[in-house]
Amino acid sequence: MPGQCHPTQPMAKQSMPKTIHDKLAAIIAGIEQTGSAETLRLTVLKKWFEHEGRLTAFAFWMLARVIEEAKVSSPEAEALLEETKTLLGDAGEKGHFDRTEARSLRQRLHDFQSEIRYVHSTAVRIVREASLMRVEEALDILLGYGLGYGGADCPAGGYQLAARYCEHYDSRHGTNLNGPALARVQAIAAFVAQQEGLETASQEGNQRSLSGPWLRPPR
Repeated sequence: MPGQCHPTQPMAKQSMPKTIHDKLAAIIAGIEQTGSAETLRLTVLKKWFEHEGRLTAFAFWMLARVIEEAKVSSPEAEALLEETKTLLGDAGEKGHFDRTEARSLRQRLHDFQSEIRYVHSTAVRIVREASLMRVEEALDILLGYGLGYGGADCPAGGYQLAARYCEHYDSRHGTNLNGPALARVQAIAAFVAQQEGLETASQEGNQRSLSGPWLRPPR
């Protein structure tokens, strides 16, 4: 009726869309609370990797992480790790990624773990040094090889590398994000935040490299 006041209906509260930081934080919280999380939850990285430069930066970051963390079991594996360190250090100091050297190193990495066995008629590559396998996969991305990933411009390649880096087998949880995966997902979350910070700084006119500090491994 005219002149009669009607109570206003409260507006539905609109939730803000979740950011990559929210989603990674939720994965971390899940591991902390239950001991594990499904590896597929890392697919949230695919969309993030679509932004130009991020997949390449992640591959460089992965090389630096492997150099920092790896504990290899043979002199030959140690030599390959040292070559990776030199390649990464040169890229950081000279600002140039030597693709010829990278291709040569990538081939030697593959030859080092090239044994194939057949399990139920399925060819399975035998991996004895998981850290060197991560190096090979990171180089595949940097070189644009499509070996199971679709090349350097494929966000799924970044997800697969992140998943294989983080995954861990535990008798209680199986193969998923458990145990050491917690620290690794936390490290990826920190990388994502730092990379976005570098991008913001660049947009504001800062000339710092988007490749980030992970291009300079410890000597």
